[in-house]
Amino acid sequence: MMTCLLGLILSVLVTLIPSLIAITVLWWLDRYEKEPLWLLGIMFFWGAVPTIIMSLVAQVVLDRPLSAVLGHSIFYPLASMSIVAPLTEETFKALIILAIFLFYRTEFDGVMDGILYGALVGFGFSIVEDAFYLTSSLLEGGWGSWGATVALRVGLYSLNHSLFTACVGAGFGVARNARRIWQRLLFPVLGWLLAMTLHGIHNGGAVLAEATSGLSCVFLTGVDWMGALGMLILALFAVRRERQWLEELLPEVENGVITADEYQIASVYRARFARGWRVLTRHGPLTWLKWSRFVQMIVDLAYKKHQKRATAEGPRTDELIAGLRQRIARVRLELPRMEGETFIPPGPL
Repeated sequence: MMTCLLGLILSVLVTLIPSLIAITVLWWLDRYEKEPLWLLGIMFFWGAVPTIIMSLVAQVVLDRPLSAVLGHSIFYPLASMSIVAPLTEETFKALIILAIFLFYRTEFDGVMDGILYGALVGFGFSIVEDAFYLTSSLLEGGWGSWGATVALRVGLYSLNHSLFTACVGAGFGVARNARRIWQRLLFPVLGWLLAMTLHGIHNGGAVLAEATSGLSCVFLTGVDWMGALGMLILALFAVRRERQWLEELLPEVENGVITADEYQIASVYRARFARGWRVLTRHGPLTWLKWSRFVQMIVDLAYKKHQKRATAEGPRTDELIAGLRQRIARVRLELPRMEGETFIPPGPL
């Protein structure tokens, strides 16, 4: 009993810690327009609980006819693991991203948001799944088997589910700023198909490991890590593109909506961090939180203007832009007015 409890605790920790490190890196990369923590928590929870429950139920239902048709041949586990599992898991993981895309678009700005949302859903799923597999390996084969499973599932493949669902999120992210309806429909489907393809290659390679003397594992490992590297490059490219969106603020500087200093703080991450530290140490955490929200409004203004130009969105976006301008002016007056800080009201330029 104690061994089982200790194994469960260690299994959760050994899967949770590297996942939290990866999540922190992604959250840092999404540097200009931070997503609400409560929304990120929902994405993680969706992957950890509802997705796993729905996937298990669906796989039980679909596996029965598959087993009846394919019997005990190698084709049954191959079809179950490389077709049924990716289809059910990636579909249910994608549902929450679809919901955010449709019903909470103000917090879905582009590819980086999609990657972050998808990765969080995937990490939630993988932490629960890996903890289950690690605990099972301990009970069945002892600590030696547990260590080998840790080396494989955590050491080599801990990024898998986050990679798969990040593909779905990236597809929705591209669609978010697409102008044509067919693009908004196509890119999420392509991301979903890519997620299932990568998932299927991974699971199929694992099923065929013994039959191929491990060569399939070498192949699937290469595909997994190349995919993770490709997703990182895409995330860096998306962050660079978002930096360019902030140039939408230049007319706001010219029109006196924001100051040149505020534009710099919003668009240069190091400058924002340095100024934020000054605000925190001089005025305390409450003022820092309000200042952070103020800077976030300026970034939101740039993003909404970009979306208006890129997608030709209608009056709703115009209302959001006008509302952000009003809120920026109002919140600035609520902040301490000290020389050299971003919340001095803009004057004539």
